[in-house]
Amino acid sequence: MAKVDFWGLTRPVQERFVASTEGAAAPAPLAIRPLARDSRSLAYSAFGIFATLLGIALLRVGFGDLSSRYALAPIAFVALYSCCFALAAASFFMAAARYVKAYAVPYHPALYLYPIGVIDARSPEFVVHRITEQTEARFDPARSALRIELDGTHFEFPAADAAQAEQAAATVLGLRDRLANSGPESSAREQSLVDPLIDNGFKNPFAPAEPLRKELPRWLGFWPWMALFLGVLLGGAAFLIRNHLSEGRLYAAARKADTTEAYRTYLERGGRNPDVQALLLPRAELRDAEHSGNVADIERYLDAHPNTPIKVEVEAALQQALLKELSLAEATGTLSALKEFSTKYARYPFLAANVDRAIDARIDSALRQLKPTLAPNQTRLLPFMERLLHYTAKHGPQLLVRFQRKPTETLVAAEKALRQSPYFSGEKTLPGQFFDEAHRAPREAVMAAALVSELASHFPRDLVDAQPGPPLDAAAEPKATVPTIFIAYHTELSGSFPSRKPRLALSGIGVLARISFEIPADPEPQVFKLTVWRAPDLRTISETSTAAELYEVMAGEAFKRLTKKYLATLFVEH
Repeated sequence: MAKVDFWGLTRPVQERFVASTEGAAAPAPLAIRPLARDSRSLAYSAFGIFATLLGIALLRVGFGDLSSRYALAPIAFVALYSCCFALAAASFFMAAARYVKAYAVPYHPALYLYPIGVIDARSPEFVVHRITEQTEARFDPARSALRIELDGTHFEFPAADAAQAEQAAATVLGLRDRLANSGPESSAREQSLVDPLIDNGFKNPFAPAEPLRKELPRWLGFWPWMALFLGVLLGGAAFLIRNHLSEGRLYAAARKADTTEAYRTYLERGGRNPDVQALLLPRAELRDAEHSGNVADIERYLDAHPNTPIKVEVEAALQQALLKELSLAEATGTLSALKEFSTKYARYPFLAANVDRAIDARIDSALRQLKPTLAPNQTRLLPFMERLLHYTAKHGPQLLVRFQRKPTETLVAAEKALRQSPYFSGEKTLPGQFFDEAHRAPREAVMAAALVSELASHFPRDLVDAQPGPPLDAAAEPKATVPTIFIAYHTELSGSFPSRKPRLALSGIGVLARISFEIPADPEPQVFKLTVWRAPDLRTISETSTAAELYEVMAGEAFKRLTKKYLATLFVEH
């Protein structure tokens, strides 16, 4: 076994070897085994493919996914992408370098079988295995290969043609036998016929005299820098393109979802479409506030975004929500709900007309229900009630029933007449003591309660809330500060009615009243003068009856009749 450097051979030998490998000069190869695939080159290539796929896989992480924090890759990922693509480029360059170095010779790198032996020309440094007496050669039909054993080394050459392979084996064995019998060839010319590395002495006068030189591409000297440059270039470009395309996907996904959460996530992920921040997100948030149906939600939104570009849309939505809430208040059928709404949203002047309309509708509804119950012969009563309801709708529902007690003018004369009666039973039976302040108050309370109850049955309480009011002094001038029914009355005594059992002299009583139903600042109050007289019913008096009981009965009946007569001036009797 000997080693020969191809680049160290003379030019004629170099050219002769190249020509012999191609079969253009003697000796022609008996068999050729092409250069096997370089496992390291394959490993470099495989790693390069792996690094490329890894880079592509990293590019796809979170791509266009709203739920991923890596939907838009952070700037640090440039280094990650660049690293993957730099490793891929370096691997491909290393594989290419090995290939170029292997094939940067003017012949095909391979194992060549010549008559003198096997020349391992898979690299520029040849290894020559010469035939010896121990050389063996045979054709292996099972493997379709020519098997050669030289210097303890086995070689195998593919043989598609069995006859040619057997002939080559015979040539090798023949040379082996010849060497064993006669020794090595002494003539250089004869040796050159079996050995392509022997100078046969022929020189081409037109061929260059200098040997062929090893020439490799210049990039083999700085391919690491090229790999680094390509990695950074591809990593940066991939980062920009990937984020641009991913943002488009994110925007499309957010638009498809069209929700506040989707748009906020888009912005959190780094989305930069100006329409999202300026229009789409505000509109989605506005829709959320509208769906709640709550005016407060829209107000909070407007307070949080005072300079929103969709302010007109927000204000329109707010107006719709307010009108919807007004309709709900209106649907309750109560003035209190409308007033509460008006007070709550007094800061919106445009609602005033709508609230007034709703209040007018409430008043009209109450009047429609009230009209059939009003006394038919009182032509001024319906306009008065309409004014009353408009007043209470504006100023509050309070209505008072107040009494003003006037002094009795006939008391002295009546008691004088009773004393002169033969049935007079003493001072304890005189009527004046039964018509003082202590006795009047309960009678007034009963009448006031009856009036309040009747008014409550005709008016909604949120429009008219009648209550007994404090009495007026006898000398006071009645003046209404709220709608008021003033009952100014005095009790008069008349006649002398004798009773045998029990023995009493009784006086008849009369209640003379001026009842004025007034609205503050209204020039046309409803005024009625009513008189009720009651005499003792001697047929129903029992022996145990007292003057106090009998006068109380007469007074109670008188106030009851007075109440009934007054209510008849207002409402249809039922």
